[in-house]
Amino acid sequence: MSLTGLAAASIAQVPNWEQVFGDARPPVHLTARYPDAQGKAQTLEFWRDAQGRVMRRTGSRAELRMTPISGGEDLYQLRNLVKHTAFDVHRVNLVRVGIFTDRWSVQHLLDRPNTAYTLSRLGRAEQLSVGRCQWWRIKLASGAVNEVCWSATLGLPLQLKSGGRTVFTVTRVQPLTSFPSPTLPGGWQEYNADEDLGPD
Repeated sequence: MSLTGLAAASIAQVPNWEQVFGDARPPVHLTARYPDAQGKAQTLEFWRDAQGRVMRRTGSRAELRMTPISGGEDLYQLRNLVKHTAFDVHRVNLVRVGIFTDRWSVQHLLDRPNTAYTLSRLGRAEQLSVGRCQWWRIKLASGAVNEVCWSATLGLPLQLKSGGRTVFTVTRVQPLTSFPSPTLPGGWQEYNADEDLGPD
């Protein structure tokens, strides 16, 4: 094989995001542990239903809800559990203020890079208490390195490491029995952030 052919074969073997992580989205309810800015352990709770809706509760202070909408302009709702306020905004207006989230990342609890990256299989699968997962290294163009133990069955990471430090560990997984009601409790205030962030 020519050098050109060898180079082409090598490039073809480099895995891309879709090949490695796919788009499996079975309904699930899980609990995970992560360290806050002070290093104190905090709890994240995550729900994902068959329609792709997501609810993520971070500690006892905030909830993020995402409802997929045809055309990609998904609806997000951020709830402040302390102040009893909720802010509704569509993705197009998040982008206008520099928040580049996307449906896949929210549904799979893994931030998909929006810059160049390379993926490397670390060659070891691991049987954790909550399931089996395969380790992958994500190296960003900035030089930052993250490692993810990915469950192809769940379409979710079971553990994440950043700079060699564990930053996320799933502690419990169970089938989804019901998705939390979207109805706000009595006495809450709801705001339409689109009105402030949309174009004039």
